[in-house]
Amino acid sequence: MKINYKLIGEGKETVLFLHGWGANLNSFLFCENALKNNYKLLLVDFPGFGESEKLNNVFSVFDYALEIFKLLTKLEINNVNIVCHSFGGRVAILLSTIFNLKVNKLVLIDAAGIKPRFNLKTKLKIFNYKLKKFLNKFKFINFNLSSYGSEDYKKLSAIEKQTFIKVVNFNEVKYCKQIASKTLIIWGRSDCSTPIYMAKKFKKSIANSKLIIIKNAGHFCFLEYPSVVVEELESFLMFN
Repeated sequence: MKINYKLIGEGKETVLFLHGWGANLNSFLFCENALKNNYKLLLVDFPGFGESEKLNNVFSVFDYALEIFKLLTKLEINNVNIVCHSFGGRVAILLSTIFNLKVNKLVLIDAAGIKPRFNLKTKLKIFNYKLKKFLNKFKFINFNLSSYGSEDYKKLSAIEKQTFIKVVNFNEVKYCKQIASKTLIIWGRSDCSTPIYMAKKFKKSIANSKLIIIKNAGHFCFLEYPSVVVEELESFLMFN
């Protein structure tokens, strides 16, 4: 499948950047000037995003990771550092564990992959949706389910919706425990999409890891405080 990518910069080491859901490779262009003189920077659009080929079948996290692995193989890259945000973290965790790929250092920025905690209200809403969906299988009942889900979810195609559901329900804690790479975890304290307890869970699950929390930052801490994130990246990649 066609994967759009940019390979820029100089240096012996390659840094692979993996963007979040709904974003594209431009998410990490703010790192270019700071890192391109010392590293090769590989920025990619995941399948179905940016200028990469659209999905023609339902994808799992493994499928996304496999496509990135195929690209790395094509480019003859088998030794990388990975920097990822949100959904990109899901893919990076699999690339770091179950593929024949040497990942020297891993940077998780407000990453996804931890099973979320739900309060009672959310649990009841989920139960209500699942119950109505089950009852809709019977021809004499027809509940309208269009009000469920976020606005972004409602805009997705049928294949994209099934892919999204498959992705968000994939719990990667057991893979986190297999990560051998030195890992830096960067998190916005006010992140509501992947709350701070997830960062602490990553820290606990990944043996050789360090957690940096950025105050007053949310899910996109790297865009809110780019200079802070770049400084942490440079230090981690070069010295730690």
